[in-house]
Parts: sequence; structure tokens; C-alpha cells
Amino acid sequence: MALCSVSDVESVIQIDYSSTLESDITNVYIPYVDSAIKRFLGFDPEYNSSITENFDGKERTHLFLKVVPVVSITSVVEDGFTLALGNDKDYVAYLEEGYLVKTSKSRWSDARMQNVTVVYAGGFQTIPEVMRFTSARCVARLLNNNLMLSSLQKKTEIESHKSDSGNDGNFYNVQSESVGDLSLSYGDPLSTSLGPVLSAFDITALMPYKRIFFE
Repeated sequence: MALCSVSDVESVIQIDYSSTLESDITNVYIPYVDSAIKRFLGFDPEYNSSITENFDGKERTHLFLKVVPVVSITSVVEDGFTLALGNDKDYVAYLEEGYLVKTSKSRWSDARMQNVTVVYAGGFQTIPEVMRFTSARCVARLLNNNLMLSSLQKKTEIESHKSDSGNDGNFYNVQSESVGDLSLSYGDPLSTSLGPVLSAFDITALMPYKRIFFE
């Protein structure tokens, strides 16, 4: 599963892409954008039925799980002992917020490193609309910028001046031109299409889902 689909991208930009471009969107653009979104969020928001995390107890009161929302807790093992869930047991779980707290105001053991293992199911079984729209919007922006650059090129294999110094290359990136007293302005081919994946607008939209931990 991905954060968005080809149909999402086409709906956002209101363009019907060719089957060849749809394959590129699925295999190249969506994975690229999704990886950037996941790095920003600090976790993979896609649902996973079995996630294992190891923690140093550090005598702290809370254990913050990486993936939210937490759907269910499979097991919590501390210093080799399996703990029981419940107010009258060993710990309680705040699933939506994604953290565990020991009961009776006790702290997690610091007997040794990586001494607490939590196995749980977490992530969104249905990707939130804001996240899905943001992923599709980023894909459309990157793809269309590349298409604008591609549209300037001749329908032939691109060659460089380096490969044949006796002839000009056939790569074009004209940003503006004038007819009278010919005046051309060339742009940087990397400044738009391969610039930042997430815009300031995208970051603002995704911020409520970002995981921030304070130890």
C-alpha cells in the first residue's frame, strides 16, 4: 500500500496521464514522495499488524511507540517478564497517542539496555485524506515540472557537448526568449523539478501527524 494512488494524482491535477506515465508514477514518483513524507513524519503511517520495538527502560515513566495510532498491543516484555495490560495490572496503553505507562506510578526498569520489548499493531488502516492529498499533490508537482522540462527537448536521444565536442548538445531549458534582437534566458534544470519534495504548505498540512519525542 502507498500513501496515494495514480488516480489520486490525476484527480488532484485533473490530468489523464498516459499508461507509460502512470507506470512511472506508481514505480518512481509515489515511492520517492512517500519516503520523503515518512522521513518527515518520523514513522511509516501505513498499517502494520506486527511491529517490534526495543527500548532502554531508563527509569522513565512513559514509553513512546514509534507508529501511531496504536491499534492493539500484542505483548510487552520487561527484563524477560511478560507484563499484563490494565489499570489493576502492570501498565496502561494510550493507543491514539501511542505511549505506555506503568501503573502505580512505577518506572520502567533500567536493569540493562534494550530491556523492554513491545510488539504491537499500528498505523492507519485507511490513510487520512490530508496525508493522501499531500502525497498526490507532491507527486503531481514533481511530475509536471519534469514534463515541462521534457517538452522542450527534441524527440530523439539526448546527447551532450561532452560526448561530441564538435557539435552542440541537444538539451534545452529555455525559461524565456524574445524575438526582436534574439534574447534567451536558460534556467537551472535542477532548481524546480528536483527541488524540495515538500513545500511549506505540505509541511503545515502534515505537521499534526509528525512524531516528536522528548526523553
